[in-house]
Amino acid sequence: MLRLHFGGETFLLPGDAEKRVEREILSENSAEMLQSTVLKVGHHGSKNSTMPEFLAAVRPRIGIISAGEGNPYGHPDAALLERLENAGVRILRTDRDGAVHVLTDGARLEITCFVACAGAANAAASARADTPDHHQGEEEK
Repeated sequence: MLRLHFGGETFLLPGDAEKRVEREILSENSAEMLQSTVLKVGHHGSKNSTMPEFLAAVRPRIGIISAGEGNPYGHPDAALLERLENAGVRILRTDRDGAVHVLTDGARLEITCFVACAGAANAAASARADTPDHHQGEEEK
């Protein structure tokens, strides 16, 4: 797991962590220490990653899922996607959006995707997080 903090932006990269590891992380860290703007969703979006308690502690605005298109594991899992949507997380996925690039100056995020970043499916999440619909080159304040 790696947590990066620059200015007012924080990124959490849990790698292949699933619920057992997430529980350990929660037991060893306060929610304030885990809160992050961007979460690279654990284990390619498997059903056993980014569990409700972990998601509640991290409180991300953006969730990035790295999963191959048509992968044999069915990632990302529908229940995980529902958890993220219910939490108001804007979801970006490599299987749908291509490579996702996030750049920050510590005050704002610039998010670009190899394919135009999906927005329509996440309009409610974007509005909740006070962010515009992202397409290549647009910035988030």
